[in-house]
Amino acid sequence: MFRLAVEKDFDTLRHIYSYTVTKLAPSLYSPSQVMAWSSAPDNISKFHDFIFDANTYLLIENDEIIGFCGLKNNGYIASFYIHPHFTRQGYGTKLLCYVLDIGITQAVKKFYTEASFFSQPVFSRCGFTILEMETVFYGDVSFERYKMEKITS
Repeated sequence: MFRLAVEKDFDTLRHIYSYTVTKLAPSLYSPSQVMAWSSAPDNISKFHDFIFDANTYLLIENDEIIGFCGLKNNGYIASFYIHPHFTRQGYGTKLLCYVLDIGITQAVKKFYTEASFFSQPVFSRCGFTILEMETVFYGDVSFERYKMEKITS
C-alpha cells in the first residue's frame, strides 16, 4: 500500500533515514561520512522541510512504513529510503516506479535526482541515466554521488 506522508509519520521517517544510513552506508562510505550523513535528521526543522517540501510517498507493508520517496512538482526526486530489513527484495523498485507513475500522470517530462552509491542501481533499473558524478559536503565531510535523470517523452 502507498500513501502520502503526514505529520504523525515524521519520527518514523527520521528513524528509517538514520537507521538505513547507519546500516547500509558503512559498506560503501567512510565512518566520518556515515556519521555526517546519518545525523541529518537531528536538525528537526531542516529534516521536516526535506520530507514535507516534496510529496513524500510511503510504502507500507503489514501496517509498517518500510520506505519513503519524495517527489517535487518539477520532477525532482528529493528522497528515497528503504528500511534495511526490506532492501534487496524489490521494494525500492516498487516504490520508485509508483512515484514515477504519479509524476507521469502529472505531466512530468523529466525526473532528476542525486543518487548515493547504494541507491544508484535502483534508479538505473527504473530508467534513469547517470549524467555525472558530483561532490557535496555534509558539514566538512565530502561525498560523491551520481546526478541522474529520466526523460519520459
